[in-house]
Amino acid sequence: MSRKIRTLLAAAAVLAASPVAAQTDSDVYRGATIRLVIGLPPGASYDDIARLVARHLGAHIPGRPKIVPENMPGATGRVAASYLFNAAPKDGTVLAALHESVALAQALGESGVRYDARAFGWVGSPVQPDDVLTLWHSAGVQRIEEARSKVLILGATTATANNFIHPTLANNLLGTRFTIVTGYEGGNAIDLAMERGEVQGRGSNTWNTWKSDHPDWVREHKIVPLLQMSLEKHPDLPDVPRFIDLAPDARVRAVLELVSASAGIARPIVAPPGVPPERLALLRRAFDAMAAAPDFLADAARLHEEVRPVGGAELARRVQLILDAPPAEVALLKQSMQGKSQDCKSVSAGKSCAKD
Repeated sequence: MSRKIRTLLAAAAVLAASPVAAQTDSDVYRGATIRLVIGLPPGASYDDIARLVARHLGAHIPGRPKIVPENMPGATGRVAASYLFNAAPKDGTVLAALHESVALAQALGESGVRYDARAFGWVGSPVQPDDVLTLWHSAGVQRIEEARSKVLILGATTATANNFIHPTLANNLLGTRFTIVTGYEGGNAIDLAMERGEVQGRGSNTWNTWKSDHPDWVREHKIVPLLQMSLEKHPDLPDVPRFIDLAPDARVRAVLELVSASAGIARPIVAPPGVPPERLALLRRAFDAMAAAPDFLADAARLHEEVRPVGGAELARRVQLILDAPPAEVALLKQSMQGKSQDCKSVSAGKSCAKD
């Protein structure tokens, strides 16, 4: 054996014995705390599901790190996404629960986007919620066709949220006459406004969230689902049309399929760009194991959440499909998303519904 080879082998042995090289998966996270940044306010579906993940994911990561959730709301999750991309540590100690629309926002060229969704480490989504446009029973409308001849007031959070975007698309592509009132702090505030008659509906919420948060409303038919923004119908709603079912032509259908694909990203758990590939793979394996674990499933059932997991690789594929959409489809979608809203203070004289 030559002197050069012996020197190289000796150097390799020293490196293998070093703390960095010998570090195992357990060493990376043993005694560590992972921050889970939640891009939406407390108390709604995104927050509930993110905190469900926070309670269980650490048990499936070698080293069993503690996962601490914290809310970072703003601009329909864009604030949290920008933080994750630009400022969060890239070592796997910070994850985020982002909004499903982060990739679509990038495809549309929104001004508040300061991230590249392709570069995120997509870990997984525990659910596949089916978004529905829903009215309060006193609105007197049972079918979407009736919304083409009657003005209906819907509550929304911001002009970048699905609860604004979905009814705006219905107005511009399907001929409905929704008036959209923005300024609500979250879904719970919109629900309260519906109940007390300030607005007549909510432009977007998942059907499963309606069942878990307001089972009495579902049971007593106090809410009326008009449209489903999903690629597949929810089993509970076989007679409620999907947006894509009502498309008047192929161009409109392609646009609505693009938006429905965005909804398929669901409630994603995401790592920053630059996390080492082996650590992202570790997090994905842990997520997959968590989603099948009996204790996680039991906790989800307690919250009335329907677990339908999507793995990180599939989420990354869906994101890429959205960002690769043909320019003509994106242009038509941008045009169709132009809508006007009212400030919510104007809905009920003397009341500020944004602070409820």
